[in-house]
Amino acid sequence: MGRRLAGLALSAAAALLLSACSNEAAPTNEASSGTGNGDGNGKISITLMHRYQASNIGKSPEDTAVLDGVERFKKDFPNVTLVEEQLQNEDYAIKAQALAAADDMPDVFIVPGSWMTNFVDNEIVLPLNGELDKRAAWRDGYRSGTLDAGTRDGKVYGIPIAAGPTHLIYYNADLFTDIGYDHFPATWDEVMDAGRKLADKGVNLFSYGDKSKGYAMSSWISALTDRHTGPEWTESILSGGGAAFTDPGFVNAISIMSDLSKAGYLNKDMNSVDGDTMVSYYFEGRSAAFVSGIWSAMNIVNNAPEAVREATKVAVFPGVAGGKGNPLASSGGAGVYYSVHAGIEPGPKLDAIMTLLEYMTGSQSAKLMAEVGGFPAFDPGEFDTTKLHPVALAAYEASAAADATKIFDLWFDASIVEVINTEIQGVMSGSKTPAQLAEAAQQAYETFLARP
Repeated sequence: MGRRLAGLALSAAAALLLSACSNEAAPTNEASSGTGNGDGNGKISITLMHRYQASNIGKSPEDTAVLDGVERFKKDFPNVTLVEEQLQNEDYAIKAQALAAADDMPDVFIVPGSWMTNFVDNEIVLPLNGELDKRAAWRDGYRSGTLDAGTRDGKVYGIPIAAGPTHLIYYNADLFTDIGYDHFPATWDEVMDAGRKLADKGVNLFSYGDKSKGYAMSSWISALTDRHTGPEWTESILSGGGAAFTDPGFVNAISIMSDLSKAGYLNKDMNSVDGDTMVSYYFEGRSAAFVSGIWSAMNIVNNAPEAVREATKVAVFPGVAGGKGNPLASSGGAGVYYSVHAGIEPGPKLDAIMTLLEYMTGSQSAKLMAEVGGFPAFDPGEFDTTKLHPVALAAYEASAAADATKIFDLWFDASIVEVINTEIQGVMSGSKTPAQLAEAAQQAYETFLARP
């Protein structure tokens, strides 16, 4: 294994059986009959390791849809033996990295987008372009940009599962109505005005929880920076094209967060509580809003007190004066991928694996995921929206309408991500300035660019 594997780190952005007739493409007759390569007796056996749990079916859209695809595959292709290992998120991260370091990965496994470069550089994952080209309808059904974080140098190494924003604002419309707003504030002056009026009532504008050091970048910084700079700045950073973290747009984005904290419009324990506590503050009425991804919609539907659930609406950050970004954009896209072990050769087994992946992530899985409140990477087309609670439907519609901009922690080098994740906590506590964070990030960036 190469030296890069030592630096693998799971992204924060990356954090659940209805049987029906399948309309996915079937594998070839040879694969479906279990003949060809495999165990030496003409049988095909596929090892699959993932982090979806049967106990989360009906609770998590991703778990529900992916595991439904697994069960449909088992039913339709009983002669293909599927050896499945389900792990909890943290257990998966630990085991996957250990197996990767030992060059002992299973046939099919999950790769967070932030791991992909390491896995590609160390030849752990198989390029899938040729196999996808055989299945053009499936390949072309993915939403724009969702294949990107699983692609390197034009080669697709990962099949995305879910997509959608890491940035949505869930807000209690009743609390905003009480202070004179019949909508979420449309400008940053209005945001600060609403914060002041809510503070007068003893309510925080936003609850915020960055104990894990990743929430800020995923749900706030990526979107706020794009509001100021537009996507061109991000692309320039990624290509080494001349943009810098000390540019005004990035500094101004961090300054918005700093201003909210200094004004007292966030909970004071923001750096020491996690996402669950952040949401609980909203449920308890201690905050009027919180910022999170689409995954929080079903948390609200399933767990919020009725009055809070029925008052919740969905918005995104306002644009900024002179900003170059789309004011309706959200940081988003796919962050987690299914990949295939590089040792799998073309033939019946690979054909069966690709069919399994289509069952888990393709059209039927996508439709089910959307109907239970998720945002699939594959475009589900028309689906029964009457099954969705208004909060889940609003989150889906906001996700579908938003231009997806890059989630920084999936794209920036881990060394840069670590610096920003650490420094933003200092900014929010008042011990660092936005300019100091920018300088530290730029130094880490220049060190990264100078690597051989």
